[in-house]
Amino acid sequence: MILCIVQNVVKLKKLKVNMKRIGILLGSFDPPHIGHINMAIQALNKELVDHVVFVPTKQNPWKENSTDLFTRCTMVMSSIKEIDKCSISFIESDLKEPYYASNTLRALQKEYNDCELYLIVGADTSLNIIYWHEGEWILNNFKFITVSRPNYITNCDIKQTLDVSSTMIRELAQQEKILFPLVTKDVEKLIKLNKLYK
Repeated sequence: MILCIVQNVVKLKKLKVNMKRIGILLGSFDPPHIGHINMAIQALNKELVDHVVFVPTKQNPWKENSTDLFTRCTMVMSSIKEIDKCSISFIESDLKEPYYASNTLRALQKEYNDCELYLIVGADTSLNIIYWHEGEWILNNFKFITVSRPNYITNCDIKQTLDVSSTMIRELAQQEKILFPLVTKDVEKLIKLNKLYK
């Protein structure tokens, strides 16, 4: 855990020096899975961004009984620790209610004030942002990298070919099924050790 935090700090220091195009991946990550990693890797390999920052949300207004933020952050850190161009932001841990995406994004703008920020979002999500709190402000102040769903034909920047979701992982965990490689070995161990999703 401590090593993961140190590695993440080093990544962020390098990131601020280079002042790059930053991909922002907001989510509950409950738990983080191979689909999340695939989106980040594709954005990097296609050179749409230079670095991807995973931002675990403190509380999703549409989801109840989420795993605590610390545990979810630990799972994210363990998932991306070997990926040089990915890091995690703990920015929501310092924010106060209400936990609107717009508040988080304003904080990220201040954090990365010399960087160009891109939101990595699903194609369906991108169509609904206008209905979010301050959705128009979000659309006017950020660039977007859209991700298609598996078996869904659409004109997106990234084609997601992996049909996996956090809901699926939670259900498999509840049934005590094998989770790797849908999640990393470390995440699988954390889920079992903490008896998550039982």
